Amino acid sequence: MKKVVKILLSILMKFLSKITPLELGQILKGYRTILYTLWIRNFVGDLGDGSLILSPCRFWGGGNKNIQIGKNTIIQAHCILGCWVKYADQFYTPSIIIGDNCNIGEYMHISAIDKITIGNGLLTGRFVYIGDNAHGGLSYEEANIRPIKRTLRSKGEVKIGNNVWIGDKATILSGVHIGDNVIVGANSVVTKDVPANTMVAGTPARIIKALK
Repeated sequence: MKKVVKILLSILMKFLSKITPLELGQILKGYRTILYTLWIRNFVGDLGDGSLILSPCRFWGGGNKNIQIGKNTIIQAHCILGCWVKYADQFYTPSIIIGDNCNIGEYMHISAIDKITIGNGLLTGRFVYIGDNAHGGLSYEEANIRPIKRTLRSKGEVKIGNNVWIGDKATILSGVHIGDNVIVGANSVVTKDVPANTMVAGTPARIIKALK
């Protein structure tokens, strides 16, 4: 039965493709994005004018009202924003602040128990992770606890300046401050502060070029 339904749907889609332009799909997707954004607006602390959130995105941790998103910012589909007010019987006061005119790539994951501040004009690739916390420390006692059950710990808030470009699959860890106009290479793991107007890459990331 499933095979028959699949064949019939395939025939129907082929027929529709003959009578409707490809652009129609993009137009319909645009309307769906607007409706989805209007719905999400009711669950976050603030969402600026002109900003869009593409479906689907996930919001974890119960701190949705501590999330602020500026104006004309686009959050692509499949992103996860975890603003954790409670985890493993511990309570936190987290916040995630994203500036204006940012473009957050697909599958980005932001996780906060402290504070993550992103400036204006951020552009990211796909599968980027920004987190101010980790599951437990490096003690032997915690090593005998399943990671998912360990207490979340933070080395401090994360700050990202204006006009920063973060490449695909890069990771920004807790306590890191990134200056304005920084380029973070794909697959990099940023473990310490990055001064403005530099390019970093590698694991751990290091400065490979000063921007002129």
